[in-house]
Amino acid sequence: MGDSWQPPQWLNDNYLEEVLKKYLQDDSVVIQSIDLKPATASGENYASVMTRIKIEYNTAKEDQLQTLSFITKASLENDPAVSSITLDYDIYNTEMKMYEHILPQMAELLKEVGVQEQLFANTLKVDHEQSTIIFEDLTAKGYVLADRMKGLDLAHAELIVKKMAKFHAAAAVLNERLNHSLEKFDRGLFNRHTNKLGLMWENFTYANANCFVKDCPSLGAPYYDKLMKLKPYVVQYATQAYVDNAKEDFLTLCHGDLWINNIMMKYNDNKELEDLLLVDFQFSNWASPAIDLYLLFTTSLEPQLTVDMQAQDKMLQLYHMVLTFMLAKLKYSGHIPSLKELRAQFEKRKFLACIGILTDHAIANSDKSDEADLLCLVGNSDKAQRFRENCCKNKRHQKVVQELLPYFDSCGLLDLKN
Repeated sequence: MGDSWQPPQWLNDNYLEEVLKKYLQDDSVVIQSIDLKPATASGENYASVMTRIKIEYNTAKEDQLQTLSFITKASLENDPAVSSITLDYDIYNTEMKMYEHILPQMAELLKEVGVQEQLFANTLKVDHEQSTIIFEDLTAKGYVLADRMKGLDLAHAELIVKKMAKFHAAAAVLNERLNHSLEKFDRGLFNRHTNKLGLMWENFTYANANCFVKDCPSLGAPYYDKLMKLKPYVVQYATQAYVDNAKEDFLTLCHGDLWINNIMMKYNDNKELEDLLLVDFQFSNWASPAIDLYLLFTTSLEPQLTVDMQAQDKMLQLYHMVLTFMLAKLKYSGHIPSLKELRAQFEKRKFLACIGILTDHAIANSDKSDEADLLCLVGNSDKAQRFRENCCKNKRHQKVVQELLPYFDSCGLLDLKN
């Protein structure tokens, strides 16, 4: 990405004119100009080529030149180093299925019970031949990314939690209507099929231990030793949190990569949060909703909320209130979990919070993202090691680790399982 960004060669006037004709239902469309720019900077998207397209066009119905803006998201399958990792996660097929079939059905299901609010970007075209999705450019509607360096305050976090409760409820009910077919989405960040991304969590456990914990006066050798012993098991323990589900657990289709850069915000003239929409469904998978909320809490909140377990517990209560209300309204036939049951689900999977702070929080708070790519997370090159070291030397990250590592230790999360 960044300076190396190149739009796909097939993304030309002829291709886009056909897309526009179908979208507008008008065969008289004639494109006059196309402006292509990268839609994301380095460090904001690790597995796709994102292109913002501004199109000027004429139609027989309009005298004035018309303008529309779209986003295309194309795979990096032509990059052998990246595709060797991502193909086993089936991320492109997963996201195409989500945008083409699942998300539209979830939206219709919510409309059936009077929920008109939008939860995600609308899709223009899913092109399986080019492994590409074209969807509305949310920036044209005033949506922006929040500042990941600052993190989200309570108002942002609560709105996300409420939207995720509606998302999870709709997915659970849709799964019943589709004869449990959503349970086939089983290739999340941790899964039974592949662990090629697992090196990322191992690498960052090592980097935290050696670049900060070892020499931190309040942590030092005891925590360093625990992290180094834990390192070979982090993928195993996290995978168990994803896939070892009890019969009584409430499961649903999760977003799978719920962090600040996958949520678009809209503000009013007073800079108050008005709305937000979800994007990027490459890692959507059938699991406990804990995986979404733990990822949100560990990557995307402002520092004081990241370490405030009481505030997060209240957000879980809010999530439960909206979730149970929506499940009942949508006439979910399965067991609707009590707050106590939901809390037990989250407690069982708390290791995801621990590894999320060590890894995902470090990445999300990196101020060296101009060098970032997927291989920086999993590789062993000098560039990759330098990137991880810089992440773990970040003062914002270190402050959170210093406060939360003793908490995770008190929960037994740094100890090896028998």
